Amino acid sequence: MTELTYSEWRVATLAAGGHTNRAIAKRLHITVSTVEQHLTRVYRKLGVRRRADLIGHEALV
Repeated sequence: MTELTYSEWRVATLAAGGHTNRAIAKRLHITVSTVEQHLTRVYRKLGVRRRADLIGHEALV
């Protein structure tokens, strides 16, 4: 498994916590598009298919 970057980890942790892409973007001062790009890479790296699969994932603990 490829390690997440710090930015990917921050976005994934907030997504797993139930935040919307828009809320994540606002909180991290990045665009919604950047959030989507980070999540796409996170899903690929962690081998998950959806946001709900991030909850409790060992890479985010």
